Parts: sequence; C-alpha cells; structure tokens
Amino acid sequence: MFPQDPFSSAPDDLVPPPAGVRPTSPLLQNLNDEQLAAVTLPAGHALILAGAGSGKTRVLTTRIAWLLQNGYATPGGILAVTFTNKAAKEMVARLSAMLPVNVRGMWIGTFHGLCNRLLRAHHKAAGLPQSFQILDTQDQLSAIKRLCKQYNVDEERFPPKQLSYFIAGCKEEGMRPGDVPTHDSDSRKKVEVYQLYEEQCQREGVVDFGELMLRSYELLRDNEPIR
Repeated sequence: MFPQDPFSSAPDDLVPPPAGVRPTSPLLQNLNDEQLAAVTLPAGHALILAGAGSGKTRVLTTRIAWLLQNGYATPGGILAVTFTNKAAKEMVARLSAMLPVNVRGMWIGTFHGLCNRLLRAHHKAAGLPQSFQILDTQDQLSAIKRLCKQYNVDEERFPPKQLSYFIAGCKEEGMRPGDVPTHDSDSRKKVEVYQLYEEQCQREGVVDFGELMLRSYELLRDNEPIR
C-alpha cells in the first residue's frame, strides 16, 4: 500500500528543544543551529529553503530519522523523492547508519524509481504484466520508427524524434490520445501515431519513462484503497 500521511497518528507531546538548548540525542549532535531547527520542527508540513553545500541531505535524512525515533512515523510511512539514483542511494546509506530500521520498507528513490515500484506492486490494477519492461529514450525512438515504417508515416513531415517529443509532452500533461486536441491534419496524424504507439506498448508489455509517471498517477487517482 502506498504510504499514508506519516503524521496522522503522531504524538502531540513532542516539541523541538528551546532555542539555545543543545539536544542530547546523538542524531542531532553534529547539526548547526539552523539545521537543528529544521530537523526538529513540529510534525507537519514544512518548506525548507537552502542553497548548495548547506547540508540539505543531512537535514532531510536526520529529519526522517528523528521522526522515526520519536514515533512520528513508521518506516512504511516515509516517502523521500530525489532527482538522481545517486542521491537516493546516499540517503538510504545515511539512514541505515543512523537507525536500526528496515530502510527497504521506506519509499526512497527517484520519481521514476518510485513509480516503477508502485506499478510493480499493483501491476494488475495498473493493467500491466508484473514483468513489464521499461523503454529508455532510445528504445522509445526505435519503437516509433518501427511504427512509422509499418504504417507508412512520412518521416520527413513527421520526424520520429519530434513524434517522441510530442508523445512525451502529452504524457507529462496527463493526456491520453483521446484527450489531445486536434485542429488540422498534422495534429490528427500525431495523435494517431500516439494511439498506435500506446497500443503497441500495451501489447508488448513495455512502458516508457513518461508512462511510468502517468500510469502511476492514474492508478492512484482511480484506486482509493491504493491511494
């Protein structure tokens, strides 16, 4: 099940240490005053603005460890999203060193990595085979080129690379072929290729990066128990 609000059952008697008072927890010993204030904010939503080299990863990982240690959340209730696999691995390594918890039970990873995990856990509800494959950018382009040849699409008028950008853009906007507005023959042809591409991917049990995110969104939107 996807993580619920980690603060839904948090204790109401935990407060941050008073200003100027250094905490005794080993987790918090190496933080400066600004980092300490961010880590020990009361449970709830917070926006933290910080520049390069200011210790953002340290603050986030320590915040997670502090929430877990003090009963604010369970490992399965932690969702931490990064932009790179390297950052996700670093966060996992730091948390493993901080607390004796099952880090694998947390949801830590990139946007695409977490969507992949979610879809594999609920592949039937998502309409996918459990062993679905992921197309990278070059795989997607090759698939579109095959479609263009199979259906005699004029590749000078509709270059496969531009079609791949079109499809990716539609998915980023949350639009399936039937949702895309058409206003001339060119736009109708692009949508037609998008539809053919979707059908081909479904037959072959493959998804591209855009599909990982769009189908995850649709899965959560349409399935309250999973959400």
